[in-house]
Amino acid sequence: MKRFLGLALIVILAVLVAGQDALTQTPQSPQLPLLRVPRISQGAKITQVVGLSEVTIYYHRPGVKGRVIWGGLLPYDSVWRAGANEPTLFTFSDEVTIEGKKLAAGTYRLVTFPGKNTWTVVFNSEVKNWGTMYDSQYDVLKFSVTPEAGQPEEWMSFSFTDLTPSSARVMLAWEKVKIGFKIEFNTAGKLQGSVGTWQVLNGAARYALTEKVYNTEAMGWVERSIAMDKNPTNLGTKAELLAASGKSKEAIAAAEEAMAVGKAKDPKFDGSRQGQALAKLLGDWKKK
Repeated sequence: MKRFLGLALIVILAVLVAGQDALTQTPQSPQLPLLRVPRISQGAKITQVVGLSEVTIYYHRPGVKGRVIWGGLLPYDSVWRAGANEPTLFTFSDEVTIEGKKLAAGTYRLVTFPGKNTWTVVFNSEVKNWGTMYDSQYDVLKFSVTPEAGQPEEWMSFSFTDLTPSSARVMLAWEKVKIGFKIEFNTAGKLQGSVGTWQVLNGAARYALTEKVYNTEAMGWVERSIAMDKNPTNLGTKAELLAASGKSKEAIAAAEEAMAVGKAKDPKFDGSRQGQALAKLLGDWKKK
């Protein structure tokens, strides 16, 4: 009997303790999702095609907010990441020439040293650390530019101006100051490296003709196109290139050959849109 009462007491105590533990346990707190809030200096990305190449700039845009920027927030001749937050990054799809200096294709950190009369601009190969973590041992290209007065710019920005088939000017503007530097790509070389069929060769020549660039190279491309497959299309391109170079007599001969080749392949070539366009060019050149 005593043994039974003892066992019963142990069971009762165990139940009471378990119940007390259940009462004192704290419920698990709900896990709130991480809240992504807008950054004060918001991110931006700008891409520009230059000929057959691309340059992309990733950066964050700080605001003036009534502050003195040059010589104040940014002391003269001190390093600045040319943006805010993470480093400002430039990505070039091909080898590029910047202010006359070559830089291999790739991604680079942009660093500047703003001065009253001169800025130093640096491209640096270290791109993973935070924006202010600048190490000059990774500098790969450096040059100087002269700042210019600009329109008020509350939020810092990059832009591209003065576009040509092979070059552009990169502009950085903030507050009332702007700087710019020229970037150039070897568009002609890339064209030569990419051509392979008579159509592509002719297309490269027509691009040069339309943009009024690479005259010497364009004639070489169209001659190669003709060597692969002589037809009224590439012969017509050759005729236009000759005319653009002031060689009217040679242009007329090339256009007449184009008409003859076209008629040999298609008796109705004269009435086609291509044939009519060639005939008009031929007539215009003969009047001169």
